[in-house]
Amino acid sequence: MASQKRPPLPESVRHGLRAIVFDTNSFPRGGLELELLREWGQRAVDDGFEVWVPAPVVWELAEHAAASFEAWKASTNRLRKSLQAAGLKVPSEELSLSRAEAMASVEASIRSLAPSVRIIELDGDLAVEALRDQVQIRPPAKKKSDVKTGAADSAWIRQILRAADNKIDSFVIVGADADVYKAFESWNLPKPHMVPLNALQETLFVLETPNDEIKNALLCFLQGFVGKPLESGRTPDDALILGDVGVLSELIDDRQDHQVRDLELNHIQAVVGMNEVKISRRGLVTAQVFLLVDAEYTGWSIDDDGTLIAHSSDLPQILVRDDLSFTLDNGVVTRARSETGQATARRADNHAYSDPWDALAELTDNLRLLPGTEEDLDELDIAAEGTTATRSLKGFDLSLYVESGGGDPHWTATFTLSKGTWSDTLEVRCEWDAIRVPYEDPDLFPAYVIVSDEPAGQSVPGEWAPIVWAINHMWPPAAVEPD
Repeated sequence: MASQKRPPLPESVRHGLRAIVFDTNSFPRGGLELELLREWGQRAVDDGFEVWVPAPVVWELAEHAAASFEAWKASTNRLRKSLQAAGLKVPSEELSLSRAEAMASVEASIRSLAPSVRIIELDGDLAVEALRDQVQIRPPAKKKSDVKTGAADSAWIRQILRAADNKIDSFVIVGADADVYKAFESWNLPKPHMVPLNALQETLFVLETPNDEIKNALLCFLQGFVGKPLESGRTPDDALILGDVGVLSELIDDRQDHQVRDLELNHIQAVVGMNEVKISRRGLVTAQVFLLVDAEYTGWSIDDDGTLIAHSSDLPQILVRDDLSFTLDNGVVTRARSETGQATARRADNHAYSDPWDALAELTDNLRLLPGTEEDLDELDIAAEGTTATRSLKGFDLSLYVESGGGDPHWTATFTLSKGTWSDTLEVRCEWDAIRVPYEDPDLFPAYVIVSDEPAGQSVPGEWAPIVWAINHMWPPAAVEPD
C-alpha cells in the first residue's frame, strides 16, 4: 500500500511558478472538492503563486454536481413514495431546487473562494477557435461514438496560455489528461508541466523531515480519534477528514453488486502506522497515515421464494491509507484532511500466507510503519533465528526475538517494549489454519496465519498487532506514559 513518489519539478519552474491550474479531471472522478480547492488557494497565497480555474471548467464542475443532485433527488423521491405506500411517515419537504439553480449554486461557491482562487474568464475569440476545433476535429477535439467533442478543453487550454502570456514554464496543470498533451503538440508548443493531484505537494515544494516533536504531535492527534465515529469519512467535528476510498462494496467477498445498497466507514479502531512525514518551507506538515477502521454495509438478499429481504453486515477490519496534511497551531495539531481527497482501502482480516517465512517477512516489513523505524530498520531485521534485535524509539527500547516452533506454531516472535523499570511483551505466532485447506489440492491454498495476544480492548490482525501495541504504549490515547 505504499505510494509512488515523484521527483520535484525543476527549480526554475518551482521558483518562477505563477499559477497551478485546475481542470475538471484534476478532481477525483471529475467531481468538485470545494474544500480541497480552498486549501490549495490558501497555500498559493502563502507561497506567492495563484490557483487558476478556467471558466469552462467551472461550468463543467457545476453541471456534474447538478447531475449528481438530480440523481439523488430522483432516488429520494422514489424512496419517499415507497415509504408512504407502506404507511410510514416521511418528511414532507419538497426538493424545489431546479437544475439551473443547482448549477448556479455550485458556480457561486467556487467564485466565493476569490481572491485566493482566480476564475479565468473566457475571451470570445478563443471561444470561437475552440468551437472550430470541435467542428473540424482539431486536437484536442475528437469523436466519441460519432459525436464531436473537445470544445471545452480547447477553450480552457487556449485561455490559460493567454493568461500566462504563453510562458509554459510559469504554470502547472493539475491532472494527467493525455488530451492536454496532444493539444500542445498539435499547436507545436513544448509539453506543459502536468502533475496529478496526489503528487502536487511533493513536486512543488522541497520537503524536509520534521523533528520528533512534530511527529509526536501528529501521533497524539491521531490517537485522539481511536474509537470515534466516522460519517462519510469525517469525524463529527470535521477535525479529521479522510479521502474518498472509492467503491467500498468491492471489499465484500460474497457480494452481488446489485444487492449492496450502501457501505460506510463506521469507527477508527486503531492507528496502525505513519511514515513519510514531511514539512514544507512554510510549515505545512504532511504524512502517509494508516488507520484500521470498521465498516457497515446494507443491502438486499433474495429468499428462496423470491422475497426481497433487507439486511446489514459489519466489516470489522479495513486498512485505510491516506496522505494527510496537518494544521498546527503553536505545535498543537488542530486539523487534518486528505491531501488529495482520495484514500485507498483493503481488507486486513482473514489474511493467509503460502509459506510461514513469507508471513514473518510481512510482519517485519510492516514494522516500517512504526514512526522512528522508517529510516533504518536494519536493527530489527531478522538476521538469524534465536537472535535478539533492539531498536530505541522515543525513549523506549523495542526488542524482537524470533524462535522456530518446529511444528505449530511454526515460529514465535516475541516483542518486548521497555522504558526504565517498566516493560511489556507481546507474542505473535504463525500457525497452520487447517480450516482453510480443502481436502483436494491443499498445497494450492494459503493457510499460514499470524495470530497474537490481542491488544487490550482491540481486535487487530496479527500482521499489524505489534505496531498498534507499540503505538498505544508510546503514544497512549489518553494515558500517562510508563515511567
